[in-house]
Amino acid sequence: MYYEVVLVFHVILAVCLVVLVLLQQGKGADVGAIMGSGGANTLFGVGGASSLLVRATTGIAICFMLTSVLLVKLGTGDNIGVGGRVDVLEGLDQSNLKGPSPASEAAPEAPKAPDAVPPASAQ
Repeated sequence: MYYEVVLVFHVILAVCLVVLVLLQQGKGADVGAIMGSGGANTLFGVGGASSLLVRATTGIAICFMLTSVLLVKLGTGDNIGVGGRVDVLEGLDQSNLKGPSPASEAAPEAPKAPDAVPPASAQ
């Protein structure tokens, strides 16, 4: 239950992060070019849109990273903890992981010669 809620929140954060990054101004671009001519300063205050967008992007990026870590923690259950480890081979058939059997280490058989060569037909 918690995993699904965090996953939905994580996807919403990802979409918001993409939108905020696309709204950021590039080098040499002016905020007025995005929002219209000069109206951006009155809409976002004296600092303009850039400081607001940077702060919002930073906050959402931090939340996105935290939900990423939380999703890993919830997805693996209690297998990971402080000093813990995940056994990746748990539940696998480990009978073939011990190395080759002695029979497979024997020298390979030499190829057999054909039994008989058919005679060439004289024409």
